[in-house]
Amino acid sequence: MTHNIMNIKKIKISSVIIYLILIAGALFMIMPFLWMISSSFKDVESIFIFPPQWIPDNIILSNYTELFTSSYYNFGLYYFNTMIVVLFRVTGMFIFCSMAAYGFARLDFPFKNLLFMVVLATLMLPIQVLMVPLYFEMRFFGWINTFKALFIPHSLGAFGGAFSIFLLRQYFMALPKDLENAAEIDGCSIPRTFFSVMLPQVRTAYAALAIFTFQGAWNDFVWPLIVINSPKKYVISLGISLFLSDRAALTNWPLLMASSVLGLIPILVVFLFFQKYFMQNLVMSGLK
Repeated sequence: MTHNIMNIKKIKISSVIIYLILIAGALFMIMPFLWMISSSFKDVESIFIFPPQWIPDNIILSNYTELFTSSYYNFGLYYFNTMIVVLFRVTGMFIFCSMAAYGFARLDFPFKNLLFMVVLATLMLPIQVLMVPLYFEMRFFGWINTFKALFIPHSLGAFGGAFSIFLLRQYFMALPKDLENAAEIDGCSIPRTFFSVMLPQVRTAYAALAIFTFQGAWNDFVWPLIVINSPKKYVISLGISLFLSDRAALTNWPLLMASSVLGLIPILVVFLFFQKYFMQNLVMSGLK
């Protein structure tokens, strides 16, 4: 009896230690975000006070309002441009990559396996290798400094399309053949079977893909920097970079922190909205 009590105490002590380590690690990871939020409500002089003042005495809300009222920053326009680009990129990625994945998983055509291996081989290519030929292609079509250059290559899978195709293909391959047979008996064509029968069965994969695609599109900086020249067509990542070289040749840290907070909110909203399906995706992947 005494031995069992001692074992229980050891387990409880070890559990407490593990939880304390996890809490300390979580606080260490979240501390920069808390400092960013706190700094967005301060003036320049108060940001670098040591030790840090986590709750400022004088909360400055004008850091946020200036982002949308200033004629120089025009942060609202950057937000709108980014939403448009992300919407087209995510929609195009879903449509074209899902059709390619369904074709590789469920249809029979010549050299299917060879073509799929070629698609997977593109995963080994660094993104920087693709940017130079894509830039010349955008210039050939006359799409430099247009929104077409921001979303058409991504919609067609130029960046990250191979991973999306691979992920969706694995889910399509796991679906029973009876679904397609039943749809064929009911007179459904291949497109009708794809959109009405097969797509609803891979919702969890789409949730995970939505998070990855949205995050990549929202945080994309290098490609917009290459193909966009006009500030009126800047996305939010380029807009935030303006605060690093302000008009006074000094970094405007309060506005930089405020813009970073606003840039982080949509990603958190998307993750919280899709996290249920994302966790289901992880569980199903573990079961497989």
